[in-house]
This record gives sequence, structure tokens and C-alpha cells, in this order.
Amino acid sequence: MYYHFMISISSYFNNRYQILFQEIKKQICIQEIPNTKDIWVRDFMPIRNSKGKWILFKYFPKYLQNPKFHHLISDNQTICKDLGIEYEYVDIIMDGGSVVYKNDLYFVSERVFTDNPKLSKEKITEILKEKLATENLHFLPAMEKDFTGHLDGVLYIIDDNRILINDGQDEYTENLKVRLKDLGFTIEFLPYNPCQNKTYQSARGIYINFIETDSKILLPIFKLPEDEMAMKKLEKVFPNKEICPIDCNDLAKEGGLLHCISWD
Repeated sequence: MYYHFMISISSYFNNRYQILFQEIKKQICIQEIPNTKDIWVRDFMPIRNSKGKWILFKYFPKYLQNPKFHHLISDNQTICKDLGIEYEYVDIIMDGGSVVYKNDLYFVSERVFTDNPKLSKEKITEILKEKLATENLHFLPAMEKDFTGHLDGVLYIIDDNRILINDGQDEYTENLKVRLKDLGFTIEFLPYNPCQNKTYQSARGIYINFIETDSKILLPIFKLPEDEMAMKKLEKVFPNKEICPIDCNDLAKEGGLLHCISWD
């Protein structure tokens, strides 16, 4: 199992959200990643395979391919080299928010197929299984209105048998629940309330995008009634971990939360 005492966050995030950065730093050890062009380090940093090796994917997601967004694309190969991170580069477009994993279990957003149209689904599956060193890989649809196609705002792996998902009362959640049950997983539900958000981009009310360390859960909260419910649920799901609430109302306006801005 790959739990880490050190969580990495962009120096750019520290510059933009100094108070929030300090709140996080009170709870966990942080290493800063310099020379990033945005705050979402989860998306462009490497993914660990089941053998502990870092796998770095091409960072050119569909939602950043318009030239007006190119200034937001961090050079992930240079960043890793500057940090002394040894990695294997794979020339497939896939960002970290599209992958949720623990041990040898990997869930990958089906967005990877549309982001790599020159490769067949069979070829992409073959490459990912080889590079991630797993046969326990499952593709899941992203939420239709989520332009990023990410899964880390949708589900979280508790352990090899249990999956935590948003308690959404919608068709997507029902379909996801059926899919996961068909795969043999037990499902736990986490409170979810983005209903009052003025735009779909806001992540307010999405609690599942938290940080897990070896001893703590850093939980985004929003001054909503569901805050307390989410804390109590995670206390049951992770009975041996301290649940640390972190106010993320300002960060949520940008469409991401704690898992998005961290890398481990």
C-alpha cells in the first residue's frame, strides 16, 4: 500500500491561496512543486503503478487544447526532472484527475478514448494495463456536464472491496451504482450537494475530493448543512483516521478541491 507522509502542492497555489495553504500545512507535511502554470498538480504529475513506479502521461487534455488555454499547460517532464523524479513517459493523453486508484485497482475515465482518437479502445486498454502493471482496471463514464471528464470528484476507493461515491439523486449516480455493483464492489455514499451552485463549474458541495494520508482525511467543507454529515460518514468509513475539515468555498469556485490541488 502506498500511503505517504508528504503531500505535494504547487508553489503557485501557495501564492494564490496563502491562507488555505497554511491551513493545509497545519495538518500535513507539504512539499512545494515549483514552475507550474496552474494549481491542479494532480492532473499533470505522474501516476504510480501497482509496482511503485511513476508513469507520466502526455498532458494535453481536450479542455486545454484551445490555443487560448495553452498558457495553462505545465511542462510535466521538466517539472519531474527538476524534482529528481524517475518516471516512464507514455505518449497517451490522460490527466491525473481522470484516474482514481489504490494498490492495484484503477478506475479510468472513458474520456481517455476521445482524447486519443488515433488509438483503438483495445490498444489503449492494453497499454494502460501494461504500464500500470494491473489487470484490475475499469473504465467508467464521466458526468456528462463535467468538461474535464474527471473521476476524482465522483468516487474514491476505500479499499479493495469498497467504493465511496457521491450520494447524487440522478441518473448518472444510479448508472454508476449499477456498474460498480456488477463489478462486485460494495458501495458507500458520501453526502453531495452542488444543487445551489450558480454554475456547473463550481465544486461547492462535493465532499469526495478530499486528501487521504496515513493518519488523516482532509475534508473540504463549505458551510453547508451537509458538512457535518460528511464528517460523520468519513469517521465511520475511516475509523482510525482523524477527519480534518478545511474551508474550501473560495477554491471551489474554480471547479476543483483538495484532491485536485495535491499530489502524492
